[in-house]
Amino acid sequence: MKRILLALLIGGATLTSLSSCTKEYITNPLPGVTYKFAVPGDKYKWKTSSTPKSFEISVPFNEIDAKYFDYGQVAVAISFNDSPDFYINIGANNVPTSNGPYNFRTEYSFYDGKLDGFLNIYADYLGNGIATPPPNFQAKVTLTDGDNGDN
Repeated sequence: MKRILLALLIGGATLTSLSSCTKEYITNPLPGVTYKFAVPGDKYKWKTSSTPKSFEISVPFNEIDAKYFDYGQVAVAISFNDSPDFYINIGANNVPTSNGPYNFRTEYSFYDGKLDGFLNIYADYLGNGIATPPPNFQAKVTLTDGDNGDN
């Protein structure tokens, strides 16, 4: 009888302690945001860069501010107009693509005292003969916030 009462007491204490647990939900107060735009666009066209086989577009990007530049992430992907269901992620280094003889890369900048950031997209022509600008595509830029981890 004592064992049954002891077992009930331990079981009741266990149920009481487990039922008092609460779940904590961590929500991200800094969600990412994505922008899509056509390349080339009305206000930015391809121009030749340092070599006649390298093309560059500099897109004014007001959303790249000091916080994104210092602590956030800027990710760029492109989708060619003839393959709208397929995106290619572009890193800072050369990324070979299967759509023509181009390597794409991106850079972004922000200078204190300026309101605008800039997103530069480069297309390096690797083919033979006269270099031509790459085909039109949609750019998708995702900005992800981050907190300062230096504490």
